[in-house]
Amino acid sequence: MKKLAFFLLIIIMLGSLIQFAYAENKPEAVNDNKRMLIIGGDKNFPPYEFVDDDGEYRGFNVDLMRALALELGVEVKLQPMEWLQAHRALQSQEIDAVQGMNFNKQREEIYNFSTPFLLNSSVIFVKKDTENISQLRDLMGMKVAVQRSDAAAYILAEIGEIEVMFFSDLEVAFSELTANRIDAVVGNRLTGLHIMKQKKLNNMKIVGGELNQTDYGIAVKKGNEELLKELNDGLQRLKKNGTYNKIYEKWFGKEDVPPWKNLKYITNLLFIVLLVTGSIILISFKWNQSLKKKVILRTQELDLINKELETKQKIIKDSDEFKQQIIDSLRVGLITFDKQCRVTALNSMAESIFNINRTEIIGKSLQELGLNEYFNKEDIDNCIEYNKGSSMEERVFNIGGREYIYSYLISPLEGNLLLHQGGVLTFRNITEEKKLRDSLAQKDKMQSLGRLVAGIAHEIRNPLTSIKTYIELLPTKYDNRKFRDNISLQIPQEISRLNILISDLLDYAKPKKMKKQSFLLNELIINTVELFKVEFDKNSVNIAINCDSSLTIYADKQQIKQVVINLLLNSAESIADNGSIEISGFETSDKTYLVINDNGKGIDEKDADKILEPFYTTKSNGTGLGLSLCYQYIKENDGEITIDSKKGIGTKVKLVFNKKDREVCGYEQSTYY
Repeated sequence: MKKLAFFLLIIIMLGSLIQFAYAENKPEAVNDNKRMLIIGGDKNFPPYEFVDDDGEYRGFNVDLMRALALELGVEVKLQPMEWLQAHRALQSQEIDAVQGMNFNKQREEIYNFSTPFLLNSSVIFVKKDTENISQLRDLMGMKVAVQRSDAAAYILAEIGEIEVMFFSDLEVAFSELTANRIDAVVGNRLTGLHIMKQKKLNNMKIVGGELNQTDYGIAVKKGNEELLKELNDGLQRLKKNGTYNKIYEKWFGKEDVPPWKNLKYITNLLFIVLLVTGSIILISFKWNQSLKKKVILRTQELDLINKELETKQKIIKDSDEFKQQIIDSLRVGLITFDKQCRVTALNSMAESIFNINRTEIIGKSLQELGLNEYFNKEDIDNCIEYNKGSSMEERVFNIGGREYIYSYLISPLEGNLLLHQGGVLTFRNITEEKKLRDSLAQKDKMQSLGRLVAGIAHEIRNPLTSIKTYIELLPTKYDNRKFRDNISLQIPQEISRLNILISDLLDYAKPKKMKKQSFLLNELIINTVELFKVEFDKNSVNIAINCDSSLTIYADKQQIKQVVINLLLNSAESIADNGSIEISGFETSDKTYLVINDNGKGIDEKDADKILEPFYTTKSNGTGLGLSLCYQYIKENDGEITIDSKKGIGTKVKLVFNKKDREVCGYEQSTYY
């Protein structure tokens, strides 16, 4: 089993190496839509940039430019050339940038440089077993190799007594060092690291500090700030995502920090710590002497402060007890809870309602106490998670074997104190109020029913008159075939018409449990308007219905019908003769709208904010529950109602429903009455 696992690991590693090699050498895709940058560079400056034996342009700068192009989403065209030719090409703007250049004062007068991504310097290379060389002066009397045109030769010459030997490149110099024909090599640190990595020269090391340090980065034409900013941003992202480090280690490898550097750092740090500690001890001693003189005075001051604190604590305690007395005097139940849904406070009314003791339940969760069954869990979660309060809701509380109706409200705790977050539950017993409201609602419904019956009576007389006429003529015209055909056709029609009217009346009058269904809105509107056609005709009220016949809503049909009846009756009462009511229905992607608009006398501005409140009415014989019931029914069906009214202009009522279970029907043109 272990052999199989080892074999699979080898296969995975080989696959990764092949994929990496392919990614390193695959040709760049050309995208005609991308901006092209022309980048110049030295064609013979390994490992920074060079053309290898196969004619491929390679090196640290080459890989960095290609990675930078991918990061910026541009194409780059890399042009290897002689170093002086690269300078001339950038100055004449034949190229956009030079991919790598040492900074100096003369160049900064004609070029702008990117954020430096390398620090070029010269260092001393020796064999690992060399013990007597740690700085430049240790090279006196020795043979030291440098690269031609390297500034390190001038540094060695200033020291003197060093035999300097020049070589064409560091690779040859390292060969001489390995063969013990020279004692040390002084040259470019990164170039030397690259050669050591490529040639696997594990018997060499770097000693001493860095010499002639110079910043190194991308050069652009003086004044090309836009390109410079773009390149700097890209370099920053490459360093942040680790791409730069991978390219650096590929060409220069990881550097080993000499142990003596760490030792020197630790020694210096230890010295600083000892110095600071001694200073602190000395200062502390003198400070303690002065503090002793102040301790007695401060102690006396603290005694006075403690007495003041005791007085303030007593005031706070009295204040807390007074606040608790106020809360306990409220005739509503109150419970507060934190972000973990644990009870933090409650008043005596809540204790009485749920038969609990506050000293025993503080800190316990609502679920643990069984209180979550009385309230909507979603409202509590919204308060805790989103700091969102709930609208007033009604629930049946089963307490002591009896059912009570309570209304409750959940509100988030407001303020900036992070220690106190959560919500407040307030609730009160509305059992008697609910009974009174239902009684008044029934009274209001019966008043509406009386008006509806008055309209239906006329409709009933018409078919009864037709039936009576046919029956009276039956003995004398029975032998008339046309008469028999008419009586066979029309009497069933009139009876059917009577049956429909009576069914609608029963549907309206008989209370039912809420039953949601998908139904055609246009059909409900037409049937409802038909019930009041006689009264509308009597008062010359023009009714216009403009509603797509396929428009459906998902709600309790009888409740919506009663809402429409109440709104039509209100509109009919508010308009004068020859007035008009427009009923329109339309939909959006997620909502269905029903709008009833009249040109009646409108609502006074002082009454506008109160018309949906229970028991508020401007009618001498009204109960104030008509619009309140409309509001209640719409809310029970997950809808919204808004009323826009202006005195002397008219009223516009908008009902909004969520889309559910839509049905597909045909389209019917507007109908006018």
